[in-house]
Amino acid sequence: MKALRAFEAAARHANFTAAADELSITHSAVSQQIRLLEDYLGQPLFAREARGATLLPQARDYFAEVQSSLDRIASATAALKSPDQRSSLRVCTTPSLAMKWLIPRLAGFQLKAPHADIQLTTLGRQFFDHAEAGNDVLVRRMPMQRPDHTCVRCLDDHLVVVASPRFIERHHITDIADCLGHPLLQATGGLAHWPRWFELAGVRVPSQLPGPAFDHQFLCMQAAMNDLGLALAPWCLLEEDIRADRLRLVFPQPRLPASGVYALYRTEGPTAVLARQFADWLGTQHWTLESPS
Repeated sequence: MKALRAFEAAARHANFTAAADELSITHSAVSQQIRLLEDYLGQPLFAREARGATLLPQARDYFAEVQSSLDRIASATAALKSPDQRSSLRVCTTPSLAMKWLIPRLAGFQLKAPHADIQLTTLGRQFFDHAEAGNDVLVRRMPMQRPDHTCVRCLDDHLVVVASPRFIERHHITDIADCLGHPLLQATGGLAHWPRWFELAGVRVPSQLPGPAFDHQFLCMQAAMNDLGLALAPWCLLEEDIRADRLRLVFPQPRLPASGVYALYRTEGPTAVLARQFADWLGTQHWTLESPS
C-alpha cells in the first residue's frame, strides 16, 4: 500500500518532491517505494526528468485503476466509520452523456438525496464491458446485462441533424440532398448513422460520405458549433446547446430512432437502495425542450 500511495501521488503531481510533501515523507522515500513497485512489476513506470517525472504510456491505465481503487478504499473506510452519515454512489457513464445530459441535471438528484455524494467517472464505449467493477450505476446509450444487476430504460431518443446558426445562414441548405455537398460530422462507433438517416429520407448516397470523424459525440457536436459541418446527434444531448442557440435543427425530419438511455445498477449490496433511487430518478429526467415533430 505504501508503494501504491507513493505511485499514485507521484503520477498525479508528475513530481516526486510534490508527492513527498503530500505524504509527509522524503523525496528519497518516494523514489524507493516507486523502485520497489517497478521491481515487483518488472518494468519502469516513470520517465525521470530534471523537473519532474512523467508516466510512461504503459503505466497510464495502471495509474487510473490504482487511483480509482484507492478512492474506493477511502470511501468504504469512511462509510464504515460513519455509517449514519453521507453515502457515496459511484456512477460511470460516457463522456458525452456526462457533459451534455447527466451533469446538467445532477443538482436535481442532490435535492432529492442530500445525503448522497455522487462520484462520477467516464469511460469510452470500448471499455464498458469491464466497467461494473467498482461502480454502483452504469449509464449508457444502449441496454446492458450483468449478473446480479438490474437494467432500466430511462429515456427514449432519436437522432436529428444540427449545425451552428452561422453555418445554416451561410449555406442555405433547403433540401436533404443538399447535405451531401457539406462535411458530415461523424462520431466513431456511429459511422452507419448518416447512411441510415439518408435512407430514411429516401435519398441515395455514395459509399464514401464527406466529413471527419471524432471519438466522442460531444466532440462531434463541438465541431458543429464551430462551423465545421453538419452533425447527426442524439436529441437527449442537444437541449442546452439548442436552448443557447449554439446549435439549430437543420431538418426536424426524418428522426432516426436511437437506442435510448439505460441505467444498470446493483440489486444487492450496501449501495443497492441508493442506486435504485438514482436509476428511478434518471427515469424522470425527460426533455424540457420540445422535441422536433
